Amino acid sequence: MPRSTLTAAPARRRGLVVLLTAAATTCGMLALAAPAQANSVVDLAAPAGPVQVDAPYTVTLDVPNSSPDFLGRSSMVNVALSGAAATVTSFQAGDSGWHCGFPNGTTGRCWHLASFTDPVSITLTVVPTAGGTVTVDAEAINFREEAIGRDQVSTEVENPTPAFPFTGFHTPVHNAPAVNSVNAGRSIPITFSLGGDKGLDVLTDGSPSSQQTACDGTAADPVDSGAVSTSGLTYEAATDTYTHVWKTDRAWAGTCRTFHLELSDGSDHVAHFQFR
Repeated sequence: MPRSTLTAAPARRRGLVVLLTAAATTCGMLALAAPAQANSVVDLAAPAGPVQVDAPYTVTLDVPNSSPDFLGRSSMVNVALSGAAATVTSFQAGDSGWHCGFPNGTTGRCWHLASFTDPVSITLTVVPTAGGTVTVDAEAINFREEAIGRDQVSTEVENPTPAFPFTGFHTPVHNAPAVNSVNAGRSIPITFSLGGDKGLDVLTDGSPSSQQTACDGTAADPVDSGAVSTSGLTYEAATDTYTHVWKTDRAWAGTCRTFHLELSDGSDHVAHFQFR
């Protein structure tokens, strides 16, 4: 069964190395050794990104070990993460003889438990904890502990969308838990600030919205009267305010509703209304 516990690599088995070296010499294979191409010894694959901070992604480490000579095959691969902060949290090897260890989460190795050069594909789970570029380097090592191939792959990581500094709805709307009393069918200007001009693409799809809720007898505050625009979402630089005109329905008379303003940063801001 593939293993998934991250532990440190054991000491190399020197006796097996001597035997393999002797066998390779007897067969004349040492004389045939030649520099191997990186992708014929070790190959890395990962998403280019962007991925989100704290969102796990996978890096595939392939060791095909298809070289005709022993010196061109690898029984161990050193792996190192650099750039933006990230750690390897788990692994899944396609061959039960292979294992990985990342004691500090950022550097470690994958090796064959018997120092054999069986081909393998290993999936590493990486969790980035900061925005930037996470780079993974792999260095393949043969049974003589020589570096015989390298590969590198990078993934862009995005910081979460920063939250808008929403401080509440402006007059004429009273903020929750207050309940606004208003005539059904009236257009209500919903005004708010996000700490500057963030553009008009600040609402999620389908926002704003409302849903009918129970009237619990809470005293309702009347919505102040004033000029009402008939436009959609607008921004006024002079007052640093966004305005969305909410057209209510006459059929809502005698009911209560909760108004939802969902912003693109994932936040949901509500106001309560009772219709006359």
